Amino acid sequence: MHFVAPALLLGLAAAALPYLIHRVGKRRALSVRFAAMQLLLRSERRVHARKRLREILLLVARTTAAASLPFIFARPFSEQSTDLPVISLDAQAAVIILDDSASMQRRSGVGTYFGRAKARALALARQFPSDSELAFLLASAGAPPRIGELEPERARVIEAIEGTTCSARPADFTTAMHQAALILAGSSRAHRRVYLFTDLQATGWEDGAGLPAAAPEVIIDDVTSGAPLPNRAIVDARVEPSAEAGPGGIAVTVEIADYGKQAASALGVTMRVDGAAVAQGTVELPAAGHARKRFLHAFSGESGGSHDIVVQIDADAFPLDDRRALHVEMARTLRVLAVNGDPRTIRNEDETFFFETALKSGIPGALVTSKLADDVSPEGLGAYTVVALLNVAEPAPPLAAALERFVAAGGGLFISVGDRVDAATWNQRMARLLPQPLGLLRTAAALPGQHAGETIDERPAERLLPLDRRAPLLAAFPEEGDGLLSARFFKYMLLDPVRDTAQRNVILRFESGAPALVEREVGKGRVVLLTTTVDREWTDLPIRPGFLPLLRETARHLVGATDEETAAAALVGESRVLAFAGDVHTLEVRRPDGSVWVGKREPGGSARSVVFAGTDQIGLYRVWGAGADGTFAAQPAQDFAVNLDPRESDPARLAPEKRPDRVAAARPGAKPPTHRVELWHALSAILILVVLLESLLSLRWRRTDSGEAK
Repeated sequence: MHFVAPALLLGLAAAALPYLIHRVGKRRALSVRFAAMQLLLRSERRVHARKRLREILLLVARTTAAASLPFIFARPFSEQSTDLPVISLDAQAAVIILDDSASMQRRSGVGTYFGRAKARALALARQFPSDSELAFLLASAGAPPRIGELEPERARVIEAIEGTTCSARPADFTTAMHQAALILAGSSRAHRRVYLFTDLQATGWEDGAGLPAAAPEVIIDDVTSGAPLPNRAIVDARVEPSAEAGPGGIAVTVEIADYGKQAASALGVTMRVDGAAVAQGTVELPAAGHARKRFLHAFSGESGGSHDIVVQIDADAFPLDDRRALHVEMARTLRVLAVNGDPRTIRNEDETFFFETALKSGIPGALVTSKLADDVSPEGLGAYTVVALLNVAEPAPPLAAALERFVAAGGGLFISVGDRVDAATWNQRMARLLPQPLGLLRTAAALPGQHAGETIDERPAERLLPLDRRAPLLAAFPEEGDGLLSARFFKYMLLDPVRDTAQRNVILRFESGAPALVEREVGKGRVVLLTTTVDREWTDLPIRPGFLPLLRETARHLVGATDEETAAAALVGESRVLAFAGDVHTLEVRRPDGSVWVGKREPGGSARSVVFAGTDQIGLYRVWGAGADGTFAAQPAQDFAVNLDPRESDPARLAPEKRPDRVAAARPGAKPPTHRVELWHALSAILILVVLLESLLSLRWRRTDSGEAK
């Protein structure tokens, strides 16, 4: 045992005070012989023996209480060996950083590496001298500081560490180390240190250590002790429309990675749709390599348009990346029926050649089916999400009626004109769908000297007016309109004006002011009309770089897809944009653990969407909306899945030369470091118990004496 202030042990002399008080205050009886009292001597001896025992017990209790005070004031402590950094025994300003990123949920023995790191962080916090100042941070991306300033009260730091749980977010050590350096910069302590408890995974250090030039000392505790961390993970999954599976068919492709040195000849892979296992298989996964597995599935017409897909592999020590979830909204998958109104034997002169090529190149996974007008079955339109009528002479009445039902139900219709189009018949049969009635053909006539220097075509041509990027369809284009404003239009079709323009919108115009691209909302769907061709007969747009993004954004616009909606899944920590559809004014997001987030539209506000940033859990998120009557209804079209960031699956360690710690290695044969265990807390507890015991004894025996006196 050692003492911080051994001089205070001189106070032990006070332990003699109870004895002296007992001796001074002791009553001395005067002996008087009296024969009549001889009968009571035996009883008196028994009473005297009992009183003497009571006095001895009281004397011991009071002496112990008096002796405890000098021991407590002298601050006794003992030394025990420790595997924690010995430099933590100095009085200092320290920031404890606990790695709570997803990789720390890897199992190790009966627990996880996070559990091990948390236990060691707690032991370190308890080991610090009482005059140290501490702060506590987490290393996951976006995690707020738990104790963001130096705290002299160690118990508060210990409580914060005990209440920490592991997250599913990726690590961001750069930001955590930068925050720690800022906290320590305001301290005047001679020793300023950062203690990091982590699995030393390289993920999260991509932007460097985040430390200034005059950095505090950094101590990294690798809780894995350098053990190898093999892992197999699903790092990517995507859904694409598939003609192989028939109507309503999809193809689910998953990419599986191995981060170890042992190959798997038959790794099990299972696909579940809406909770039911629909396909199982195996994959041969090479050591430290990648493999792909492809599943086909067809949804029946009765199964609805929203589906949840989960693909998982055989479990290992890190279960978070053994599965990947997707939410599929069939109405927003791009399944296009291109109706060829002017087929040609030469491929690059065929009406659908440039259209089909642009969609397949611009939207990976887009399913484009080309048919002649006579081969289109009106009853089969439900298998597609977009129908494109390309220079069709005249739609048959059954097809026109089917198209009206198709668009009203939420389908998208794209129309391009050409020499074969009969404007009068179109205006009669497609009046409920056309954005504006078709008019006369117009051949462009450029002004003298206008657009001089063009060598592509010598014909007079018009070009487009500057883009209005406020239109959602044009938002992805640069302000200069690269690839569109340079296109030349030699012929186009004029449109007759209409009175009702509420549901109509001109997206592109020619320099003459005539509409080039017009849209109209019909029911739940949209119709987009291009007043020129999609081949090179009337324009050179198909060979301009703006043709591909124009068709891509048009197709996405027709199915109502945005970047957030078409993504099969988001990653942990990514925000999500949710729309207030119709009269919905309140949205609820129900997380995988059952907790609920509520977002409300501002009263009288024009905002039609809200950002949801609480994607901290892995799994499927359900969206519900409430209208004016306050009744919530499911909005499956806005449901989404959140998956692990694939960077967390790679257990590659941080290279030694990139480590920010500079701790010298222990000398061979050196004794293990020790840390101080303070004992005054225990002595204080003993003192309290002794005082309580003395009080109870005094009270009890005082009552006994009073009873005997009576």
